[in-house]
Amino acid sequence: MSVRRFVPVFSVLFLFFGGCFCHKKQQQKMPFSAWLLALPNTLYVWFVVTERQTVVLFLFTCFAMVATVMQQRRRGLVPDGNGLFMILSFSVALLLVVLWSSWWWRDEVLRRKHRGLLFVPQPRAVLSLHLHRHVF
Repeated sequence: MSVRRFVPVFSVLFLFFGGCFCHKKQQQKMPFSAWLLALPNTLYVWFVVTERQTVVLFLFTCFAMVATVMQQRRRGLVPDGNGLFMILSFSVALLLVVLWSSWWWRDEVLRRKHRGLLFVPQPRAVLSLHLHRHVF
């Protein structure tokens, strides 16, 4: 599956995020149900980024979200509950991607398979290379 298939997905998420702002007086907190859904959503975003190799698109979306927050704060707007949910999910997913890459950084076989400046091994490659012989 090519990265081009995920451009509309990340574009729609970013456009949705652009509408998730309210005035400081109306500032909302994330509801409890959003906290419960944050972990599965974060793991899904991490999986899409690592398995489908959409790292550059994901990083661009994260930086665009941060820039949007900074621009909206100058206007006196803050993220509402939905915006906070997206910021939390993308931030934790970014942390997971960094931890995942650093964990497998010194693996020579994976480094040969995933060449380039951004080293993010696919979970499927890690499973088939390392965990398969221990599980089966």
